[in-house]
Amino acid sequence: MKNVLDILWDALQESVSITLLVLLLMAVVESVNISSSGRLFKKLHGKPVAEVALACLLGAIPGCAGGFVVVSLFTHRMLSFGALMGGMVATFGDEALFLAAQDPKQALVLTGVLFVIGFVFGLVLLKFPENRLIDFENHDFEIHAEHQHQHVENRGHHWKERILHFLREHVWEHVVKKHALKLFLYAFGTLLVLGILNHFVDLQALLEQNVWTKWLLLLVAVAVGFLPVSGPHLIFVMLFLQGNIPFAILLANAIAQNGHAGIPLMAQSKRNFLIMKGMTMTLGLLVGAGFLVL
Repeated sequence: MKNVLDILWDALQESVSITLLVLLLMAVVESVNISSSGRLFKKLHGKPVAEVALACLLGAIPGCAGGFVVVSLFTHRMLSFGALMGGMVATFGDEALFLAAQDPKQALVLTGVLFVIGFVFGLVLLKFPENRLIDFENHDFEIHAEHQHQHVENRGHHWKERILHFLREHVWEHVVKKHALKLFLYAFGTLLVLGILNHFVDLQALLEQNVWTKWLLLLVAVAVGFLPVSGPHLIFVMLFLQGNIPFAILLANAIAQNGHAGIPLMAQSKRNFLIMKGMTMTLGLLVGAGFLVL
């Protein structure tokens, strides 16, 4: 009983710590996101290689904000399909924030690898005709549009009013109220499950003694990557940080998943969403398998 209570207490403490760090990082990302206003894309429109590079940079921003921007620009025909796919491969959702809060060095390594893979994959897709793959039908929906409008309206206000606006509308309304509880519950639930699992099962020994276990986890990581949400993928981040799974499995899941960024794409076209997911999952499986073999 004491061991279970210790696991519960450790999970609670670590969850609070992780949640606070992640919220801080989200606030920083939010400030960068609303200040860009998409100006760079207007300058790069019509330059496919540059579009892919910038889409990957946006996707590499921790959280889902960059991925939302990439999808929004694609649905408005401001980005190519290759740029969209590059950005989706580079997008790691809110799990990137958790990894950055726990191990910034590993977060940078994973982000860099995802950027390179996404950029190369996006360039390859530029060689294929888009109209044979995807649906260009547009649907009306907004992605953080109110944030952009509010930012424009407040440009002329005093800097104190702009700071108060940012703290109230972006930090409190968006970051804290919409994400704080969910982040804590995901972190606490994952840490509690892993704590109990590690107490009864030596997962690292199981992986070392049975080669098939790694390949099974690779398939599971890619399959879970289909979910257009952030949260369930956190288990692979925690398993990696605990040294229980190799980098290859975390990378495969990171390539296959796109956080919440896939949801607006699904709203625009289910066909496009399924094509995107099919490609990122296949790429994640191939790259993950390659890293496992190395």
